[in-house]
Amino acid sequence: MTGGPHHVVKGSRTDMEKEKKYYSRAADRFIDIEKDGCALEEWRHSYPDCTFARHPDGFMVFVSPDKLSVSDEYADSDPYSVEENRDNEFHQRRIDTTVALAKEATKNISGKIRLLDIGCGQGHVTQAIADAFDNVEVSGFDYSVSAIEFAHQHYPDIDFCVADAYAPPYAADYFDVIVCNNLWEHVPDPLRLLSKMGYCLKNGGALIISTPSRYRVSNLLRSILGRPLIFMSKHHVTEYSVGQVVEQLRFGGFDVERTVSKPISEASLKARFAKAVLQAWITLTGSHHHLEATVFFLARKRPA
Repeated sequence: MTGGPHHVVKGSRTDMEKEKKYYSRAADRFIDIEKDGCALEEWRHSYPDCTFARHPDGFMVFVSPDKLSVSDEYADSDPYSVEENRDNEFHQRRIDTTVALAKEATKNISGKIRLLDIGCGQGHVTQAIADAFDNVEVSGFDYSVSAIEFAHQHYPDIDFCVADAYAPPYAADYFDVIVCNNLWEHVPDPLRLLSKMGYCLKNGGALIISTPSRYRVSNLLRSILGRPLIFMSKHHVTEYSVGQVVEQLRFGGFDVERTVSKPISEASLKARFAKAVLQAWITLTGSHHHLEATVFFLARKRPA
């Protein structure tokens, strides 16, 4: 499925354009996509003399050969079941909110918008974002080669590659918008991740993050009762309060413009009552907590 009448620039990109996009920070130069790569089957023997490997499907692989298999969490299936649940309330909210924030962030850009989706998985959300824009160059990468195989095959208009979020292979100040949906809670060093994203983002460029709210309704109640907090997934390193993410962004050179959370319908009358009481308390005290499970942050990169 390739979506609607968007003008994503991937298939029409020239090699010269790509050479101005991909950059080796280790070598401190733009990557020559004709000379710096090798075939994927040669990657183990040619690394690190080669900067990247070329997958048989044509996309670029930047993850070192010793990490390719251990990082391939999509090898058997999508562990997050996005494809089967794309139409559910959570994923629709994630797509709609990300698109709305991206449009808000780029409303003053008259030319082509360059947007990067970090940790894009199989590319379902990446394509939905691309479909919402008329003049956009969309890129995405993930740590899993199986995820990018799927994304490249199903969404060929997007420039996907396999890369480490701590080492994005792009030139400085290249992107207007970077999207980082539900990755923040998976990395042990979000400030390091933030610095790498900031390197690729233009001054004044927008960063859109979504991450679980540590003190959502269920956890806030548990905290009040003195009980341990529960993470949304066993794969999460930790989960942050809204204030902690705002502080991380500020320390990393970003100004937060908005925090957004849209409610998912609560089936339980008891849950709705508890939420109403807690929301009244938050409003009364001026707390920055959000009671929803996921919070979105729109931040701008400050000039150095």
